[in-house]
Formats: sequence, C-alpha cells, structure tokens
Amino acid sequence: MAEEKKERSFEHGGTKYLLLRPSVKQQQQANKIRSQTFNEALANGDLLRDQLDAALRKKGEWNNDREQEYQTLREEIIEYERTLLKGGIKLTQAKDIALDMADKRERMVEMLSSRTELDNNTCEGQADAARFNALFAECLVYEETRDKYFPGGVDEYLAASNDPVSVIGATEFYYFLSGSENLDDSLPETKFLKKFKFVDGKNRLIDDGGKLVNRDGKHISEDGKFIKWTGDGEGDFVYVDSKGRPVTEEGEYDLEESPFLDDDGKPIVLESEKQPDKPKRKTRKKAAEEEPAAAE
Repeated sequence: MAEEKKERSFEHGGTKYLLLRPSVKQQQQANKIRSQTFNEALANGDLLRDQLDAALRKKGEWNNDREQEYQTLREEIIEYERTLLKGGIKLTQAKDIALDMADKRERMVEMLSSRTELDNNTCEGQADAARFNALFAECLVYEETRDKYFPGGVDEYLAASNDPVSVIGATEFYYFLSGSENLDDSLPETKFLKKFKFVDGKNRLIDDGGKLVNRDGKHISEDGKFIKWTGDGEGDFVYVDSKGRPVTEEGEYDLEESPFLDDDGKPIVLESEKQPDKPKRKTRKKAAEEEPAAAE
C-alpha cells in the first residue's frame, strides 16, 4: 500500500503554498465542529440525506421517467465496459464506444446535479462542509515560512472565500484528502483511450501525430478554436472556420469587400457611402483673373 503524502504544494501569483495533512488533534477538533453543525441543522429542521429522493420528487426535479433514464444509462455503460474488455471488434468502433460511454457518464452526472446541490444543504452536507472548512483553514500554509495563510482560522477563511488562493487551495485540498484527482483516469473508457493513444495526458482527443482534434477529427487549438496546421512548429497554424476557411483569431473573416450589384449588374452605392465632391482646383490663370486689381 502506497504511503500517504504528508503535504501537497501549489503555486499562485509567484508564491508557493503547502497543504499539510491534518494532525490527529486537528481532525478531532474538526469532527467536533461537524457534530455541532449537524445538530444545529437538525434542530433547524433541515433535510436528512435519506429524505432527498422524496424532496426532489416533490419539487419536480426527479420522477419515474428520470429514474428510468438514469438506470438505462447505467446499464448501457456496463454493457459498453464489457464490450471494451472483451475486444474482438474494430478499433475505430471501440473508440466510438468509449466516447459514447464518456457522454453517457457525463449525462448521469448532469442528471444528479440538482441532487448534489440539494445534498449540500442537508444536515450531513452542511456538517461535512464545516469539517472540511475547519481542516483547510488549519492546513494551508506558506511553503517558505510554514506560517498559516489564515492565522485567524476558519472565520477568516470564510470571510475570504473568493480569494483566488482560497479557491485553488480548497480544490487542491479536496484532491489531497480524497485521493480522487485521478478518478477519471481509472474509468474503463479513459484507460482504453489512453492505451491506444486517442487522448493526451489531459484526456484530450489527439490525432496520430499528437495534435489536438475534436470529435469530428478536425484540428483545434488549446482553447478549442478551429485551426489548420501549416508546419511542424508549435505556432505553425492559421485559424479557420468549421469549413477550413481562414479567419482571424477572433473568428472574423478578413475579406476584401465588393459592392453589391443591381439587376443590371451595376454597383450599388448607398447615400451614406458616397464621397462628397471635392472642390475643383483653380488654375493660376483663373486665380489671377479673380484677384482684385491692386490699388493704384
């Protein structure tokens, strides 16, 4: 069994931070906070987790049809997993199955989003959040000095919940404690796609040369825009639209405009586009004739 890491580092704005694994004393204190929060929520009449299904049905966010859809998706994923494990089909067909598995799993997560949101407000959800917050506020430190980032404790953290270090650090701390960071990598569809090099290290689709592509096999940039490669260098590409026509990075067409034509084939010029007539320049002779004679 792999030894648990005692700390995890991350960086933001040029400063390095550490997340320390909670001590036994810190966990005991956080558990007390969890129990207190749970009891307060229960006294306030908040939902328990085993009441979630009934509450969702009452709100119309879950019903028999949605339950049937969810179970159907689950069964289809199991069958797909068996197919990938068994093999014996074309690799391209297996790739399509793996991608369809990912779509179905994403749909299942989407269907449970309302349940997850409501779960956060249950007695157990509030208690778990209070425990996490208490631990996080104690375990986030500066790497260089090991001083606490929140010397004022959990109250200071909650008051600065929008602080970017707090946001990044809380996510990192969740992965650190739960070990769920690489959960996607353990899924059968992800294992298959990685094994046959259909995706890169970030689970993004790639072609045989390792370049990013979308589901249709069209090349895309790091931020998902359509591109056309013009060479082998990192920046040797131009932006294009979905049909491969050149565009700017903002997705606009850079074309030389031509006027529209009337039924006789003559250019149509709108009044707003007409150029004002320029005054005619006078010749020197004409200008001399118009000058008044000098006084004698």
